[in-house]
Amino acid sequence: MNKNEAPAEKRSHSEGQIQLVLAGDIEINRDDPEKVFEHVLPELARADIRFGGLEASMSEKGLAVSGKIVMRHNPRMIKGYLAGGFNTVAFASNHCMDYGIEPFVETMDLLDTHGIAFSGSGRNIEEARTPVIIENKGAKVGFLSYVLNLPLGWGASPNKPGVAPLRENPLYGPPYLNEEELEAMAEDIKKARSRVDILTVTFHWGSSQSRTLTLSQQAAAHTAINAGADLIIGQHPHILQGIEVYRGKAIFYALGNLVLDHDHLMFLPTVKESILVRCIVKEKNILRLSFVPTLIGEDGRPIVLNEKDVKCADILGIMRRYSKKLGTNLQITKNEGIVIGS
Repeated sequence: MNKNEAPAEKRSHSEGQIQLVLAGDIEINRDDPEKVFEHVLPELARADIRFGGLEASMSEKGLAVSGKIVMRHNPRMIKGYLAGGFNTVAFASNHCMDYGIEPFVETMDLLDTHGIAFSGSGRNIEEARTPVIIENKGAKVGFLSYVLNLPLGWGASPNKPGVAPLRENPLYGPPYLNEEELEAMAEDIKKARSRVDILTVTFHWGSSQSRTLTLSQQAAAHTAINAGADLIIGQHPHILQGIEVYRGKAIFYALGNLVLDHDHLMFLPTVKESILVRCIVKEKNILRLSFVPTLIGEDGRPIVLNEKDVKCADILGIMRRYSKKLGTNLQITKNEGIVIGS
């Protein structure tokens, strides 16, 4: 299957509606990958389209790069994404090429073989900047992905595999983004806009374990919406960040980690907190946009929190407080935070 195509599935919703569920970073590395999403399967199963962030390559090839934390996982970890029903992933992160180009390409081949479409990476720059388009019940939903936390040499080129780059660097000056790549991203969005009904743009960005936004995050998000994006999803910070509504479009600056199967001394307890975004599309527009809190349990598997859980109130409170700083007032109903209601 071509990486820009994904099989459409049908679920029973109100007539004419489709639902997306969007997750943050996912890193599966365990003996029973097919069981990792068991507790959240009811939430995933209610959706027609499921999206998440694939943090690392799934390969046993290659040599580790030096000077950074590195990760890769056995190809059988694909069983987890298949069991979770993920139609599409953003395979565009600061870890996807930790072991070089060979395992990076092998992972794209693995995703192709199993029918999981991927955005933000490619065998060349054209493929990395090509949108994933999923058609469901007559609506076309597109995904584009970009990496701001970009190690040197990881950007794709006409003749080299890599990720879709949007480099940030303090030497550029505010907003610290490469102007040519920012313009290229805007052009990608404008081209995709005419091919889809709903366009989601995802970014690997921000400062790790900090709720404070960077200028580059806001500049990239606003540029994407100005160019035609309908929804922005942020990954990488390993912590929840606020939600901004800009020109009527929502920016989820960071969703946290849905699965994080490795430990590190730098990790705070907040790395286990996450949200799943619910997006209902009707008549080719976003009708309702909300989220539910999740928490990684002691066995490393995520659960959807209900209103009786203390952590549910904690996460909803964090999202409400940091979103309000961005001018967004969330409506809280039981365990759900509503951004755009119907």
